[in-house]
Amino acid sequence: MKNSMTRVVALDGGINFRDIGGYINKDGRTVKWRKIMRCGHLAALSDNDLNTLEQIGISRVHDFRRSDEQAQSPSCAIRADFVDDYQISIGDISRFWEFLFEGELTAESSHQLVVNSYSSCIEVVIPAFSRFMRHIIDNADNASVFHCSAGKDRTGMAAALILSALDVPRETIIQDYMLTLEHYDSDKLIAIVEDHLRDAKVEQWDRDWLIPYCSVHQDNIIAFLDAIDTNYGDVKNYLISALGLTQADLDKMHHCYLE
Repeated sequence: MKNSMTRVVALDGGINFRDIGGYINKDGRTVKWRKIMRCGHLAALSDNDLNTLEQIGISRVHDFRRSDEQAQSPSCAIRADFVDDYQISIGDISRFWEFLFEGELTAESSHQLVVNSYSSCIEVVIPAFSRFMRHIIDNADNASVFHCSAGKDRTGMAAALILSALDVPRETIIQDYMLTLEHYDSDKLIAIVEDHLRDAKVEQWDRDWLIPYCSVHQDNIIAFLDAIDTNYGDVKNYLISALGLTQADLDKMHHCYLE
């Protein structure tokens, strides 16, 4: 397989940088490569990376992070338009520290905290994901990148919505979500979190408490999609009735993003 047709985009400073192209949808059509890419923060890119992204044709970058995250790891100067005012927080994941400091965290409660965050956020993310999907449709002639800090939670939900709009089977969407296990160094993130705990004078914790927060589990994305099914019937109805897309928008996505 040629380098231009690989799932992972080879970058010096890329974090969980992956293409969502190449997947086969329910009608046997293939999602186009190098049109929509997902990743973690873009603060560590090299000059060569910037050239690579320009050569790919990236024209729009979507940053889902909050202002404090952006200030901590500012994006490099990719030669593209940035949309960085989404300010997405995913439910109780942002309360992880609160639970930890209150002594309410265990491996199981940590896992459930993340799962519940995925299932309970489907209304809160509507304004942000509505704008995001509109941008993806409007930029269909070019290439787009979307990301959060690690490229797993907010980014994973957005990828699931795009692939669902393209009629990619749910099992494939879950597999794409789980690729973070192969392409993201969660141990490094756990070490960073443990440094924060030491700085905060936390005296005792179990590493197993941190894994759900720092990694991914299929229960997470299943909870997100199941919550949409329960409340909206299916993802297509969510895209239309909640995010404001039309059937013409979905048809355009199929025309522009499928072989």
